[in-house]
Amino acid sequence: MERLLVVGLGNPIYGDDGLGSCLAQYLSLFNPFVLDGNAHGIGILGNLADYDVLVFIDVDANLPPGAVAVERIEGSLTVSETRLVDAHRTPPSLLVGYLRAMGKNPKAYLIAVGPKSLEPLAPASREAVEAAPAAVSELKRKVAEFGYELKVEGDVKKGVEECYKRVLRT
Repeated sequence: MERLLVVGLGNPIYGDDGLGSCLAQYLSLFNPFVLDGNAHGIGILGNLADYDVLVFIDVDANLPPGAVAVERIEGSLTVSETRLVDAHRTPPSLLVGYLRAMGKNPKAYLIAVGPKSLEPLAPASREAVEAAPAAVSELKRKVAEFGYELKVEGDVKKGVEECYKRVLRT
């Protein structure tokens, strides 16, 4: 069986940007193959190097608010991509590009949600919270393709909202 890791990305301090991180925090309670990558950017490369399949959960500003999409990540290290990135804001495509430059060749996917707001100190938008169960459904389908079962208990939307409350202390 291929080694698979699900990685949630984003920073809950910036509104919907933190959705992937909050989903990963929630799902990691029930699944040992889920990691909260938060906004650690290239700092998580060491955690990713030994996996055959990577599935990222993150926002994609090219999607309408609340829309959910599954995207294949090819990964590249173009000059334009590396110039626009700081150590904490690294898109999944660049992480996969770095892995490929290191001689790794994982299959990589993105479960993406369209953000409504990326405002500092804002909770997740209604659109993002409402999209969370659909994102988890897509994630379940994707990991099942590789023989994994994603376990989910309780209310996904409530789990996301509680994550934001913890981070924003509201």
